[in-house]
Amino acid sequence: MSRNPTRLFYQPVIGFLALAAFALLGYALWLCLHNIYLMGTKGTQFVGLQNFVRLATDWRGLQALWRTALFVALATSAEVVLGIAIALFLDKEFRGKKLVRAVILVPMIMTPVIAGLTWRFLFNAQSGMINYWLSTVGIAPVDWLGNPNVALYAVLVADIWQWTPFVVLLAMATLETIPKDLVEAARMDGASEIRVIWHVILPMLRRTLAVAALIRAIDSVKAFDLFYIMTKGGPALSTETQNLYGYTVAFTNFDISYAMTIALFLTIVTNIALLLLNRFAMPKGVR
Repeated sequence: MSRNPTRLFYQPVIGFLALAAFALLGYALWLCLHNIYLMGTKGTQFVGLQNFVRLATDWRGLQALWRTALFVALATSAEVVLGIAIALFLDKEFRGKKLVRAVILVPMIMTPVIAGLTWRFLFNAQSGMINYWLSTVGIAPVDWLGNPNVALYAVLVADIWQWTPFVVLLAMATLETIPKDLVEAARMDGASEIRVIWHVILPMLRRTLAVAALIRAIDSVKAFDLFYIMTKGGPALSTETQNLYGYTVAFTNFDISYAMTIALFLTIVTNIALLLLNRFAMPKGVR
């Protein structure tokens, strides 16, 4: 008899999930090695690595990959930094603290579609509230979603607004577990507030922040709703990420095999990046 009876419960589940994952991966590889069009009459043709060679020389796909990497890096960094800053602020006692907590967590509850529509209206060049607020201080209107130089950053603002509360929630939960006597002892020893945060609080938050960064990086790679609702990849492809490019190839060009190659390549690159992050950035207890 097994020394750990609980294995009888989770081993079948793990086995089923592994089987499903390998089956889907196998089917994805089969699609990548063939040439299949939804609206075509050519049938199924084996092309080997032709789709991967095509991806390596596809400037549009490579540009989309670069935008995806830039978006993930900026969004994850900003959300973690802002999340810990807000959590430290909310950890203090002040009047109306419960109300502020509730309001800050509202964006996370909204669906990405509603959040995208909201920010699309706010960033509207003619009637958006953001341009109106800027005009009150003498700043000329900006075409936020129509200017290729700023459109990606407009979507980035929307993503940061919606998902920073997730990091706040995790950080606040961890701050509640930090012994207050350690913080008070550091202050009694003459440490400034910045030193207390840097040398006492942040080391205890390291695991939480590492997990939060990992989760947000994965979600940022998969971001699709905000981009599709706010810009649809425009203007001039300036906000087209790998996901949007794959969607266009699959459901506009109907090139299923090449779209699957794009998706599989993004999955492989993402897993390699996350493994490196886990290896070099995560605390040992989180790996």
